[in-house]
Parts: sequence; structure tokens; C-alpha cells
Amino acid sequence: MLTRAILLVIGPGFLIAGCWFLTVGRSSKNVQAAPTSTSAPREFDVQELHAGVEAGLVPVDSAATAVDRRSLTVACDEQARQIGEQLDERDRIIVRPPFVIGGDLSEAELDRYYVQTILPTKRALELAYFDRAPDMPLTLLLYSNERAYRDAAWKLDRRNTTNYYGYYVRSEKRIVVNIGTGEGTLAHELTHALGHFDFPNMPEWFDEGLASLYEEADFSEDGLRLNGLSNWRLNHLLSAMQKRRLGTLESLISAREIREEKQAVEYAHARYFCLYLQERGLLPFFYRKFRDRATTDPSGLRTLCEILGEENLDPVDRNFRQWVIALYEQVRSK
Repeated sequence: MLTRAILLVIGPGFLIAGCWFLTVGRSSKNVQAAPTSTSAPREFDVQELHAGVEAGLVPVDSAATAVDRRSLTVACDEQARQIGEQLDERDRIIVRPPFVIGGDLSEAELDRYYVQTILPTKRALELAYFDRAPDMPLTLLLYSNERAYRDAAWKLDRRNTTNYYGYYVRSEKRIVVNIGTGEGTLAHELTHALGHFDFPNMPEWFDEGLASLYEEADFSEDGLRLNGLSNWRLNHLLSAMQKRRLGTLESLISAREIREEKQAVEYAHARYFCLYLQERGLLPFFYRKFRDRATTDPSGLRTLCEILGEENLDPVDRNFRQWVIALYEQVRSK
């Protein structure tokens, strides 16, 4: 009773302070705080909202939640300050908790990527897969061309980026991409980053398969689902099949990590198997069951066999290869 009384007394104060903090601009030379929306307020059915709260369908903010949000915002501001000291003076940074977004684009361009790509992708992935949202800042650095991207990657991480357009540094919670090549790489790396909060021990085959799936994808009409599409990795998969050099699904899933010398083929293998599961409506279901059982089934092999109703993956492997060939014929006929 005492705890409840204290929360009732101090809770509103925390909420007001949190709202004030989130809406008042935090000034810095190259850091832009989240803007106040200028769109017309949405009209809600108040009685419906009350009914939702009573039924437990609409969450009620608590003082603790407001404090958590404020702490994350403070952490994002600090991360923006620190990363700003490492970037070029001409780079810009905006703070959109949990994201700190920067690069050689204007603040308006950075915000456009946040509104049109980052936020919708995050929402769709969380609806389909991820139950745990980021509780630490995620830094996303977007560069407009290869030279700016390469220079930033070397300066920040001593990375040679000749063979790829973006990367994610898990220990730093930092994504760096050449956004000039398109938004697919950003979606790929963002899937990695968000997924690691929800499923820290996700094995590499599924981590890369899921992330690669969304490097070529589109949103459903309501914007709530992200659907992977076929892309250039299909050629790697077909070539390996034609040369009889494609390993079995079981060998892919059972391996502790993707082999560097076969990276292109195994990324394609994992990606298209995720697409195969997506086409059967099984991918989100498999992910959640796999994540929850990872302690006893770290590769996901047993969970996958159970979901597909098979004792082993041999029949699934045969069906998958036939599906790949049919997909190729479908893509080629367009």
C-alpha cells in the first residue's frame, strides 16, 4: 500500500517531467532533437479507449515507463555527442530514440529515412518477430556515396569496405551504410541490430538468412507487414545447385557458423530457405518458437522438423530445391 501511495503521488510528476524532456529541443551544433508533429491530431473514440484499457488491450504508462523512456533519451543524447566528436564537422546527427541517426546527409534527408524506412521497418519486424525493443541507443550512419562511406568506415572501425555496402558492429550497436546504393542494406543491417536485442543467441545461419531476406522486400498495403522478395542471391543458389555444390539444409543449420569461403552460397541458401518458410506462412511462428527453445535447441533443427512435421529435413530439402527451380522459372518469365 505504501508503494502504491508513493507512485500515486510522484507518478504524475515523473510523467510531466518526461513529457517536458521529450518535447523540449536539446540544442547542439549538429544535433537535431525529435520535432514536434505538425499534423492534425487523430480523433479517437474515448469510450473505446477506456474499454481497451479496462480489458488490458491498451497499456497504461507508469512512472517507471516514463523514467525508462527518459533514460533512453538521455543515453541517445550522450551517444549523439560522442559520435559527433568522431565524425566530420560537416556531418549531421538527429536523435530519434532509440536511434541516433547521422551521416553526410542533411537533417531533413536523415529524418526522411527515419520516417519512410527505419521506423516502418522496425514496426513491421516487431509485429512479426521481436518482442523486446531496444533499451540502448542504436547508431545508424548513412552516407550518400562510396567514398564518404569508405572514409567513415575506416575512421570509425578500421574497416575495408570494398566488397560490401554496409555493416553492423554489434559491440558498438552501430550500423554504417552506403545509402546511395539503395535502402536494402539498411534494412538488412537493421534486422541484425533489432534481432540481437530480442534473440541474443540467434545462430548465424538464421541471423543472416532473416537479415538477407529483407534486403529486398516490400510492405503490405497497410504497412504492417514486410514481405521478402526474390533478389540477386538466387543466382548464387542456382549456380551451386547446378554444380552439385550446395550442401544440405541440415548441414547449413547444424553448422556453428557460415563458412567464409562459401559465404555467398550459404547466405543465399539461408535467405531463400527463410523465403520458403515465409511463403508457407511459417516464418514468424518458427522464429518465436525457435527463440523460446534456443537453450535446448540452439540450432533450431529440432524445432524446424517439428513444425514441418518431419523426422529429418531430407524431404524438406528435396521440396525446397524443387521450389527454388520453380521460383527461378517464375522470375525468368516476368
